[in-house]
Amino acid sequence: MQGLHLKKRGNCWHYQRRVPKRFQSSVGSGLISFSLQTRDFSEAKLKAAQVSIDLDKKWVRTGTPLNIPNKIIEFTKACQVQHDYGFTPKSLEAIADNELLQRLRTLLEYGHPVKSQKALLGLADKPQLSLSEAFERFWEHIKEEWMIQSEDQKRAKRNVYLKAIRNFEQMVGKIPVYEVERSHALLFRAWFIERVNRSEIKPYTGNREINSLRRLFSETFDIDGETKPNPFVKVRLKEGVEVSRQPLSTKQISTILTPGAMDGLFEEFQLLVRLLVNTGMRPVEAIGLELSDVFLNENIPHIHVRRNQVRNLKTDHSERLLPLTGVSMAAAQELVLRGGWGKRLGKNMYATSAINKHLRARGYFSDKKQSLYSLRHWFQDQLTKLDVVDRAQAQLMGHKFQRPKYGYGKDLSELKDIIEKFAI
Repeated sequence: MQGLHLKKRGNCWHYQRRVPKRFQSSVGSGLISFSLQTRDFSEAKLKAAQVSIDLDKKWVRTGTPLNIPNKIIEFTKACQVQHDYGFTPKSLEAIADNELLQRLRTLLEYGHPVKSQKALLGLADKPQLSLSEAFERFWEHIKEEWMIQSEDQKRAKRNVYLKAIRNFEQMVGKIPVYEVERSHALLFRAWFIERVNRSEIKPYTGNREINSLRRLFSETFDIDGETKPNPFVKVRLKEGVEVSRQPLSTKQISTILTPGAMDGLFEEFQLLVRLLVNTGMRPVEAIGLELSDVFLNENIPHIHVRRNQVRNLKTDHSERLLPLTGVSMAAAQELVLRGGWGKRLGKNMYATSAINKHLRARGYFSDKKQSLYSLRHWFQDQLTKLDVVDRAQAQLMGHKFQRPKYGYGKDLSELKDIIEKFAI
């Protein structure tokens, strides 16, 4: 298994990466390649990660992403000038007389180039942003959120916004951001209501896109110092009681684990199913495990679910130690022997989609609300049936423990004893 931007030449690891297209105009194109001066994979991975962080910071400082038009960049800089001098970004029409006098005094007190003078007085022309252009700027603005996510998570997050923009423009039209009115947002909402009434989608689906556009507009207005109301505020669809996934039964799981039942699935995905059974992990947690997260040679073999270079965790409470038993222990041993997930590492959406499709086609799900995630619900059900104390349940499931927390909770040996009572 090779790490991100790593290539082995002979016995030594090299860093190898192409300059992203969005930075090539300012930092040049081509391939970056040099030796990391180590034969150790773990050390090379750490070095490569630090090099990537340093390069990203350098590119952001020296270059401007190509997917943000110059008109937006210039206006953003004008807003920043106002910020730098302690003023909220505003257009000239929105500046009160007393504030305008303060800005004029600032101009008299300091020497300013013409562009800064126009910016400080609110005379910079606000660009007619399309939704797509506004999104690209917004995406850079929230970079700290998606930089810590895996490529799979980042792609999913980005696609929700792009789908919302695409649907809005198809339904309402390609309207510049600052010309979108509440009537347009209500028309978009009405379109989703019709689709819900025809049972094409659930209200949650519409709300996810509406929420995305509401945040896009909120951040855009904040960046530009715009004070107009967000057209997507209070436009959500009413959602009914959420129907949770149905757990699988022990009999269903045993059937799925029968030799030959998963033939046709990639071997890595078969491993993933077995690894989930007795650990209760979320699929994204399991397929994001690196070899350094698996401890087979300890007194109690276990997995450390934690943030790594592959994926983030859902919450801080998700970090935990999970003892390995039964089919999950065998799966972890095979995973290590294979050298990890290989090219499937971190591919959660692809894995869950393929597994769900396979198990449904074979008739292993008895309810349409069952899925691969139902293994986690089965695990939770077993803990409940055994009357495992709430804190131990939270510890194993990676949930927040609601009451004040004292001490460290149960150790791995105690957790293993609990799981072995129902492990397959």
